[in-house]
Amino acid sequence: MPVAKCLFVFVGALFCETLIAQESHSLASAGKSVMTYNALFVESPDADQPWYGRSGFIHPVYTPSGRVVTDGFPTDHLHQHGLMFAWTSAVVNGRKVDFWNSKKQVGVVEHVETTHADSEKIVVQLQHIDRTSETPAIALKETWEIQLVSHPSMNVFDLVSTQNCVTELFEIKEYHYGAMCIRGSSEWLKDATMVTNEGKHRIEGNHSRPNYVTLSGVIDGETCGIAAMSHPDNFRAPQPVRLHSKKPYSCFSPMILGDFRIDPEEPYVSIFRFVAFDGEPQTDELDAIWQQYTETTSMKIETHSLKSKAETR
Repeated sequence: MPVAKCLFVFVGALFCETLIAQESHSLASAGKSVMTYNALFVESPDADQPWYGRSGFIHPVYTPSGRVVTDGFPTDHLHQHGLMFAWTSAVVNGRKVDFWNSKKQVGVVEHVETTHADSEKIVVQLQHIDRTSETPAIALKETWEIQLVSHPSMNVFDLVSTQNCVTELFEIKEYHYGAMCIRGSSEWLKDATMVTNEGKHRIEGNHSRPNYVTLSGVIDGETCGIAAMSHPDNFRAPQPVRLHSKKPYSCFSPMILGDFRIDPEEPYVSIFRFVAFDGEPQTDELDAIWQQYTETTSMKIETHSLKSKAETR
């Protein structure tokens, strides 16, 4: 079985010894919020379904004009939360664990602590808990580094996720969705455009392998949107995407290409860029942001092994 062990990111020392206790942390540009990370547990909006409560996700994400392009608890899919990372088809020590579909109550992803937070950078720790064992146990420990990226007309930030397996065996089985997810505004339920950088829309673009996906539509009477970019050095890059046929969400899902595992000695590192904008998506500008992203971010990356990537192309 392929082993996900393709990247190593130099993150340096922790920024502070005292952990930061706060409900949420936000990046800001020119005094305006760009995005918010939810550190404390946010209760489910449906008291009869408390299992949808969640911490450790990003929402809201704002365009420069202040429009919110994500949804934290969409009524049609209460288990989707803005920008989140959850495995759907995990097998932990032989037991099936779904960290995505909260209603099953077999796996959960939660915030643990914040090690750095200011208007330009946020560093947090999360954990993926396996509830199928006799006693709930941590299966993965994860670090998110969220970095503001300067841009004159769009809100741009990078997210580096580093997952460390702390159990004996953590496998990901082939499945049609899961991993890094973006849930768009519920105002886009009736009319939204989802398209890859290759010009492929929902149906033809589903399970394709683009550089980025753009989600856009009208919010408060004006067109705006968000683009999600997966770094070319990510595991099984270019990673295949799930583009939902009706709902405003997509995800980068390497397990579409088949099974793999995360070994205890090899962190699973993945890097994403998010771009929130006002107006119609401008392909030339987004392509330029993508190009700059790959050139500058790659300076921080050292390739460990491309064996798994080559096997799946």
